[in-house]
Amino acid sequence: MPYKKTSVGKGKVRVTGPSGVHAKATTPAKAAAQVRLLQGVEHGMRPRTTREVIGEYHSEGNPHPKRKSKRHKK
Repeated sequence: MPYKKTSVGKGKVRVTGPSGVHAKATTPAKAAAQVRLLQGVEHGMRPRTTREVIGEYHSEGNPHPKRKSKRHKK
């Protein structure tokens, strides 16, 4: 389906499609990403969820765990 990016002033862009407005005032780079996402979903792409991206336990692979402060000893 045709998605249009229209300038709304001050460097902002609106993304519209046949089903309505998808982004009202966003940057041109984010608008381009939104159009790619919409076209991908239209053709069968399934977006990943946050859990699929970072894993079930996000702190599992953290190379810098929180360090205990030496000043606050118990």
